[in-house]
Amino acid sequence: MTRRDFLVGGAATMLLPLSLEPAKRRPLKFAVITDLHHGLAPDALSRLQAFCEEVRRRSDLRFVMQMGDFNYSMPDSAECTKMFLDLPYPKIHVLGNHDMDKCDKDTPVRLWGMKKRYGSTIFGDYKFVVLDLNHFKKDGQILPYSHGNYFQDGITCNWADPEQLRWLENELLNSAKPVILISHQPLGFAEPGQQIPPEQLQILDIVSEAKALNPRGTVALSMFGHLHVDRLEHVDGIPYYCVNSASYFWGGGMYPYSKPLFAFMELTSDGFLKVEGVESEFLKKPPSATDGVLGRSASIIDRHVSVS
Repeated sequence: MTRRDFLVGGAATMLLPLSLEPAKRRPLKFAVITDLHHGLAPDALSRLQAFCEEVRRRSDLRFVMQMGDFNYSMPDSAECTKMFLDLPYPKIHVLGNHDMDKCDKDTPVRLWGMKKRYGSTIFGDYKFVVLDLNHFKKDGQILPYSHGNYFQDGITCNWADPEQLRWLENELLNSAKPVILISHQPLGFAEPGQQIPPEQLQILDIVSEAKALNPRGTVALSMFGHLHVDRLEHVDGIPYYCVNSASYFWGGGMYPYSKPLFAFMELTSDGFLKVEGVESEFLKKPPSATDGVLGRSASIIDRHVSVS
């Protein structure tokens, strides 16, 4: 029996009610956009503008969130950054790998107004825990992404650093509220016929252990981008949800969507994630070699996912 099997088995026998039963939770609405790729996608600014215009039409949002690969934090990114920061709601920012293609992590953290590269904040009856998975492993060392240094052979990507893993364990073990886990890179995802990779398992192990030891602070949902697909999986009963790119699918090249993609989400009073997405089409059909990519889509479909 592996450590992870033990932890999962333990969780099955030790579960207690969450700090708030679903029927007692207050609804929480927010807007999400990810993988805009300003500086790479030629029409990214107009796609962000469409998102911002729709956000401003809403009066019941608690916050807005961008989940990484937002822009390069260069001088020509200023308009993009300002457009998002000018929205009249609190912001959640997530660092994506391409956000460090031309700078270090401190640059977007400062320009976007983040307190630090990872952290947590409470909205309503949930704690939102933001991760920074922008590290690569080389020769046994975990190194941060900076100026595109992760474009090299002989490495594996998407790791959390040891300091952050210790912080995450403490956050989950001491949370009095159910947790929404936010990252740029995926968690809980494996490709067909493959195991979940180790950089994800180190976090899933912490999630499983915390679920057993502190059920009231269990992870209720994990959300991320990065893959440019619309896909939902479950691991140990927890939904792991990939939100599609605002701009395009990557299939050895850009395959743009006819409409900008984003979503308005609600954590409902009865314990569901309700997703209001955007239905779109490919401007150019992706190559047939990508037909088997799980979740390949030109849309963010509407969803109703249990998070209780």
